[in-house]
Amino acid sequence: MFPFIGEGIFTQDGSAWKHSRTLLRRPFFKTGYRDLKGFKEPTNNLLAVLRSSTGVIDLQPLFFQFTLATTTSLLFGQTVESSEGEDKDSFGRNFDHANWITTLRTRLTDFYWAYNPSHYRAACRSVQDFADGFVKRALSNSNKVSAGESDDRYAFIEELYAELKDTKLVRDQLISVLLAGRDTTACLLSWTFFLIVRHPSVLERLREDIQANVGGNTEITRDDIRKMGYLKCVLNE
Repeated sequence: MFPFIGEGIFTQDGSAWKHSRTLLRRPFFKTGYRDLKGFKEPTNNLLAVLRSSTGVIDLQPLFFQFTLATTTSLLFGQTVESSEGEDKDSFGRNFDHANWITTLRTRLTDFYWAYNPSHYRAACRSVQDFADGFVKRALSNSNKVSAGESDDRYAFIEELYAELKDTKLVRDQLISVLLAGRDTTACLLSWTFFLIVRHPSVLERLREDIQANVGGNTEITRDDIRKMGYLKCVLNE
């Protein structure tokens, strides 16, 4: 896993793992509860694709694109779609490829070193270069604080750097969180939609729960979501 995610929480154990867990919880708490504006653009893009589609729609690839956008928004301060000079499709392909080969290498256990193709190394470098670019932007943003030009887009990265004091370690933690946040959430959404369309009574009750708490509001807050008890039960199930 090291060629892909480096020295992140997934490649650590013992006290190092505990330290990373504690370290990552702090910026999540600070950035995760500000607002939901980071979800607006990815949600609108997803809905636009669904509205323009006809026939049977394979939701899982769309959910993977959606969670890639929301996770990069949280971690990097902007989505892949809004990143300048970055081919979002290329980044997604490289990320998926690096993740897939990493999984294959893990299955080889002690013989992981026997499978290290050049295209795997290139995909890992591409993902790391992408993350490195945002670390540099975050540090540049921090340097503007005294001039009153700083914003909170890069709060997650700035919080990590304040503790780690090493750009490579910050990058490795970012990629680890990106891997966890993207794949697990996309799979959760895929299974949820797969099941609720097969249980109409659950779908109807879920709609009623959301409508009762949101009503005609177009902007949903975290307080609204906390009140949706049935939604929480559905996702937990």
